Amino acid sequence: MNLFKPLVYLLFAFTLLFIIGDLMDNADDFLKAGASPMLMVRYYSLQLPSMIIFIVPICLMLATLYSLSMLTRHSEIVAMRASGVSIYRIVRPYMLMGFFCFLFTAVVNEYTGPKYAYRAHQLLQSKKEASDEVYFENIAYKNPTLGHEWHIVGFDTRTFTMRGVTLRERRPDGSDKTKITAAQGHWLDRRWWFEDGSIQRFDENNNRKGKAETFQTLEMRSLKERPEEFMGEAKDPAHQSSLELWNYIKSHQHLSPESINSDEVDLHHKLTMPFICLISIIIGIPVGAHTGRKGALSGIMMAIGMFFGFYAMQFTMEYLAKQMIILPWVGAWTAIITFHIIGSLMIYRMR
Repeated sequence: MNLFKPLVYLLFAFTLLFIIGDLMDNADDFLKAGASPMLMVRYYSLQLPSMIIFIVPICLMLATLYSLSMLTRHSEIVAMRASGVSIYRIVRPYMLMGFFCFLFTAVVNEYTGPKYAYRAHQLLQSKKEASDEVYFENIAYKNPTLGHEWHIVGFDTRTFTMRGVTLRERRPDGSDKTKITAAQGHWLDRRWWFEDGSIQRFDENNNRKGKAETFQTLEMRSLKERPEEFMGEAKDPAHQSSLELWNYIKSHQHLSPESINSDEVDLHHKLTMPFICLISIIIGIPVGAHTGRKGALSGIMMAIGMFFGFYAMQFTMEYLAKQMIILPWVGAWTAIITFHIIGSLMIYRMR
């Protein structure tokens, strides 16, 4: 309770601050879209999960600082240590809270944040006049596992409707097996339905086998591709989960080394984000104890300085990784590992 109560207050306060800051930044977009108050409420309710990923670590650190400084100021930690309670048992509840926040942000970061952030993006863009951001054009998608090559003239991300579809199914040797064209494609009942198209079959020598078969409506049960895979061709990495980004990298080995390297850095960055909660705790615990003895201002400034130092190091290392000076995983994980070691040593010295 000594930690949970200030954490709840801080989460509420920082959420409001983030919303106010984002509202000021996007005021022009809301005005251009003619957004109503209800649309803005819906927009920020969709944005909330992606905000939580950034809010939780700083709130967790500040709540830990406050809680431990109160215990230290009233000599409660000294009393517990005099009673034979080890320092590790004292900090165990804080570590458990950090681990819980780590799991929570990991789930949100993978399953909820990117999906709802993209929906919020679509919601705002769909209200703008003549906005093209809810439509993708000229999508070229390859699925080397299944031997499928797609070309889609237009794709509506709201209804998962395609127009101008060309699908080539290739054999392992690279020769064409079938070529399917359709005026439209619809995602219904978790499968694709093609309309007004034709199927041209080919033999092993890549020669046509008879005339193309036409159809008005065709259920494509055999197709494994989902709408999210096509959306991944044009979605920003911030709107993709780590699994979606990983699948995108695997299916796009034909891209330039620079593009693949940049995507790998983004992938590792996403994987590291939940670990910032653990960094917050292992920084907050020793600094919080120091705050109670030496004064609140010095402790807060020290914690904030270390926290910004962590982000500065992470930004620098990821920049070097994107410039292909160091490996992608080194750029993303160096700051996490470094500050984990620093925080662990500081907790060890608390004895």
